[in-house]
Amino acid sequence: MQKRSLLALASVCAIMMLGVIACGQPTPEPPPPTTVPRISPPPPQAAPTVPVASQNGSSGQGAGGGTPISVALQDIGGSGEYAYSPSEFAFSAGETVTFTLTSEAEFHTFEVDDLDIYVEVDAGDTATYTFTFDNAGTYELVCTPHNAQGMIGTIVVN
Repeated sequence: MQKRSLLALASVCAIMMLGVIACGQPTPEPPPPTTVPRISPPPPQAAPTVPVASQNGSSGQGAGGGTPISVALQDIGGSGEYAYSPSEFAFSAGETVTFTLTSEAEFHTFEVDDLDIYVEVDAGDTATYTFTFDNAGTYELVCTPHNAQGMIGTIVVN
């Protein structure tokens, strides 16, 4: 019986030593959390202002100084139709004109491709554009977003 007790005691000691060895190892500590510096985004910049180009050196949008012409850019939200008012224009070659373009309730354009005229007018805004008509001819005026709805006109230069 002594042999059994001694064997049991040895077994218990062996198990305890294995437990100490297995559990006695220091547990590695997790590495400290790394912090990533926050970089604030740059402040928003204002959109660049690009003057409206023209083929003949006119002074571009907002310049003034020519014969004043007011044009209403009409739309369904304001008047019940898409139209330039007036939609027909006649000028003399060499004449400088300052258009004052007023949009009712929608975005519109005032475009004459053959003369490189392109003016955007936001809903409810007014824009001015000065142009010198150097070349005689008949030119089509269009509002690209509303061309299919009949928002067109004609400019005749004599």
